[in-house]
Amino acid sequence: MRNSLFSLSSKEITFKEYSNFPPVLRDLSIVADSGIKEGEIEKVILEAKTENLLKKLRLYDIYKPENQSGKLSYTYTMEFRSDDKTLTNEEINKIQEKIVADLNKKLNAELRK
Repeated sequence: MRNSLFSLSSKEITFKEYSNFPPVLRDLSIVADSGIKEGEIEKVILEAKTENLLKKLRLYDIYKPENQSGKLSYTYTMEFRSDDKTLTNEEINKIQEKIVADLNKKLNAELRK
């Protein structure tokens, strides 16, 4: 039965070797207008020039800040990993700054303070 299910798929199965280098996890909390959809924020983050180092993005929390009317706060966990080296804090900081700048430019979203 298992072989027959694979024969129905037109998608080729490929495997990629998993990186031996450790991931770098970062949380990113931003504040945006409540009219902006979460998917728009995620799209900007995923389209940022991360040099293919951003491997996973997960929405962790959404809440409404009491002191900012009409705004929502979104917290994401990001996993960065290189296939050929251990990443430094400086490298990840530059990428994270680029993501925040893109969010600000495209959606007027800001880093939560």
